Formats: sequence, C-alpha cells, structure tokens
Amino acid sequence: MITETSELIREESPLLKIRTYFDALQKTVPRTYVFVADLKDNVVLLSDNFVSDFQFPSNVVDDFKSRLMSVVHYDDIERFEEGIKKNFVKGTGDGDHDFEYRFCLPSGEYVWMSCHGSIGRNENGEPNIWSGMIVRMDLILNADGVTGLLNRHSFDEALQKELKSSPDSHGAVIVIGLDNFHIINETYGHQFGDIALKQIAQNITDVLPPDIRLYKFDGYMFGLFMPYGMPEEIEIIFSSVQLCMREIRNVEDTIYCTASAGAAFYPTDASDDVTLLRYAEVALEIARQKGRDQISFFSKETYDRWRYDIGMMNLMQNSIARGCEDFFLCYQPQVDAKDGHLIGAEALLRWYDKDGSVVAPMQFIPMLEKSRMIIPVGHWIIENAVSTAKKWQEYMPDFQMSINISLYQLEEHMFFPFVQDCIERHQIDPTTITFELTESQSVYDWEYVNKQFSNFHELGIQIAMDDFGTGYSSLGFLKNFECNIIKIDRVFVQDILKSDFDRNLVKYTIKLCHSIGMKVCIEGVEEEKAYIFLRDECKADYIQGFFFGYPEMEDVFLRRLKK
Repeated sequence: MITETSELIREESPLLKIRTYFDALQKTVPRTYVFVADLKDNVVLLSDNFVSDFQFPSNVVDDFKSRLMSVVHYDDIERFEEGIKKNFVKGTGDGDHDFEYRFCLPSGEYVWMSCHGSIGRNENGEPNIWSGMIVRMDLILNADGVTGLLNRHSFDEALQKELKSSPDSHGAVIVIGLDNFHIINETYGHQFGDIALKQIAQNITDVLPPDIRLYKFDGYMFGLFMPYGMPEEIEIIFSSVQLCMREIRNVEDTIYCTASAGAAFYPTDASDDVTLLRYAEVALEIARQKGRDQISFFSKETYDRWRYDIGMMNLMQNSIARGCEDFFLCYQPQVDAKDGHLIGAEALLRWYDKDGSVVAPMQFIPMLEKSRMIIPVGHWIIENAVSTAKKWQEYMPDFQMSINISLYQLEEHMFFPFVQDCIERHQIDPTTITFELTESQSVYDWEYVNKQFSNFHELGIQIAMDDFGTGYSSLGFLKNFECNIIKIDRVFVQDILKSDFDRNLVKYTIKLCHSIGMKVCIEGVEEEKAYIFLRDECKADYIQGFFFGYPEMEDVFLRRLKK
C-alpha cells in the first residue's frame, strides 16, 4: 500500500487523483517497477517494489532524477540523462521513452532494465504527467535467468534490425564459448557455477565498448555483434576478454577458466543473421579444435574443410551403425631383419567413402579418435585381425599379428574383458598378438597405462610403442613405458643413407633398446641399401616397409602365405 506522503502532493496535482488507480495497478504487475511523475511539480509517485528494491525513502519523492542517476551504470548515464531531461524535466519529448539501461541493485550487482515511459496531457493538450514501467531483463521471457543477459532470441531480433538498418552496414558477429566450464560445475556444484557464470558475464560486459551488448546463448556461450567491427579491433577486445576471465574466485580456491571465440563478418561472409551466426559458431568450433583459449575468424576454405569433416563423421557413424561395413583391413608384411623371412603383419584400418574411394588413414583416423568412435571401431579391428591371424596360422603356426590401439580404448573399462573374450573365442595363442600404442606421446598417466599393459602382459600379449622418435616421445619414455617392442618411425629411415645424424640416431637407439631387453622394428624401409645397413650395422630385429611389401587385402596376403 502507498505510504502517506501527502505533503509533497498538491491538491490540484494529477497524482492525487490517480493514487487509488495507481495502487491497484501496481498489484497487477508485481515484478514491474511502476512510476507516475507530475511534470509541473517534479514529484514522482513510485510503486512499493520500487521503494523497497532501490531503497527510496517513500512512495512519493521529489528528487527522482538524482536518485535514479546514482544507480545507473556509468556507461549508460548519458543516454539516461538525455531521456529524463526531455520527458521528465522539460516534458518536451515526443511522448515515448523506450530504452534499456543497467541499474545497480543494493547488492552491488548490475542488472539490465527495460524502461518504457509515455507523456500524458491535460484537457488543454499540455503535458502534465509522465508515466512508465521498468522491468528487470532477467525476469522477463527474453532474458537468461542466471546472468540476466538477453537471450539468443533477443540477439536474433537485434541483429536482424542492425542488418536492415542500412544497405551499407558492416561489422562482425562474435560467439564466445567457455572452455570446459562444466568442470567448475562438477567440482564446486551448480550453485557456485551459477555465481561464476554471472561473474564472467559481468566481467565480459565490463570490457566491451559501452555501445556493445552481450547476449547469453544456451549452455556456456555468449554472443554479440559489433557494427563496423574490424579484425584488429576484435582481437584486442578478445584479449581483454581473456584477461578478465583468468580468475574466478571462490572462498578457498582460485579457479581458472578460458574462452574461445569465433567471428564472422557482414556482409563479407554473409548478409543474413542465420548464416552469420552459423559461420561464427563454426569459427568457434575451429578455434577449439586448434587448442582453445583463442579466437578464429571465419573463412570459406576452412568452412568447406569443416563441412567435409562433418560429412565424413556422419558417414563413419552410419557405417559403424551398420556393423562397420565400409571399413576394411589391409595387412603389411613384417619380416625378420636377419634374413628377410616373413614373421607376421600389421593390420591397418582402411575406409571407403560414399563414392567407393579409399580415404587416406590420416584423414579419418584422427576423427575416429577425437569423436571416440575409435572404441567401437577398435573392437571391430581386434575381432577381425584376431580372426584373420587364427586362419593364417594354419599356414604359418607362429604368425604374428600387430594391431593398433588408442589411448581412448585403454580408458574403456570393458576393453580388457573384450580382448580376453576375443582371444578365448578364437582359441588363439595370445603371444602371437602385439598391441601397438599409436599416440604414446599423449600419455600423461603412465601408472594407469602400465597397469592396463600389465594385464595384457599377463595374458601373453606383447606391447609395442609405435612411431618412436616423433611428436613428444623420446628416450625418456623408455623408462616409463613397459613395452616389448619399439617401432622407429619412417622419418628417420628416409635419409638414413645420406644423413650421419639419422644413421647414428637409429644405430644407437637400437643398441640402447637391446641393452634394456627391448626388440626394435624399423618402419618405412623402401630400399635394399637401407635394409642392408639396418641389418648389418644397426642390428635391427624386424623390418616393415615397401621394400618387403605394401599393405595388402586379406586375399592377396593369403596368396603370399600359401607360396
């Protein structure tokens, strides 16, 4: 109910006549701040929630402008003051006031407010009252409930308006995604996560130019558009965003959070809001693929590559759903270095695309690993390679089959039971099976990996480190990696006849491995002279390369065994 403040309202004031109606009105809109101003006396009648939420002394005040000015965000003061001056102080406005400002609550938190006002006139047509409503954006449909920012629907409307504002309009659409923010929720709980998200939204808003609004999208994503924004300017702003997000403070901990961003430019990249936003989101995804905590600008070339990759992913998913029917295995011979006789083969995964063409392994295998589709495909590989090895052992009882495995497969808790069951079902000697770890340079938890390998060792399966010498792998891994075989990458063999460095590196690596009980397989051997050097000078154990055979289909390899 309105508090008694009749001394500020004259008997002839229009406020006195509408007080009863005003009281009824404010009860029908409990989440809206309502006001009516007497333009002649500069006295304002306020709703009860206006008084309580912003700590006004009563429902009737005569210093409305100064009190509101004290809670308006610094960057919005100029616009706010201009509107107040035209409508409240002079009553010379066009009758409508429709703006959005940031107000500071008593808690110190800034929230966006949508302000709507209109001038009323007396029987002589003179302006005598100014009435309006102010709504918190986080309490209406188009706002995010946690951050109070306008949502994606509002973003779409604002961007459409910007694109239609002028045929010469140009600028950038930017999407910002928080990297691994779900970890904060999982570690500290969703209540703290909401506080952190609100803090991040405020921090990003604070570093943006005053005329640029931040919007909240679904999940942990934000959006904005910058009229006339140029790449150099956007990079500077994103650097500020990165800095403002470096620390989220909890009572006991300092939490680090990073962001990635993607940007698309209009009208260069696209001229409609739907395409621009999609392109910006694609650029964001590309920034994350590059390693996160960075911004990427849309390019047609990168987009086409991204679409191609997405198409490949969909095709592989469909193939897996049909029992991996478009995948097949080829087998490359492995020989004893001493005399070149066949000892086994490495099973190599291949895949047909929708046109029936064989896709290069380096194009699709990284996608399988990143998407973790390598887990079901890996089961298929092992099942077929073990089955094939068992059949070929009818012709060569000690035939050795090498099978590539991924770290993702080791992390699967059902992987070892599957392998154990596969060995038992095919009744194959496990000592004729070797698992090759394909990305040992990515191992961070050696204790866990070696524990998994210990299980396979107990089963009888041998372990090999593939591509030794590339990436981040080094001799230091020999100390941590409990394996039986080291496979030296082909990059060190290509120039072995011309490079003293490569010759000595391979020679002494083999010598070191032999001294600690490991065998060595050399990959990429294509010439007889290289083979002779590796056999006679380096004392390699096994050789694999085009000199002894290309990867072959099962039926072709079988003819080799039958000779």
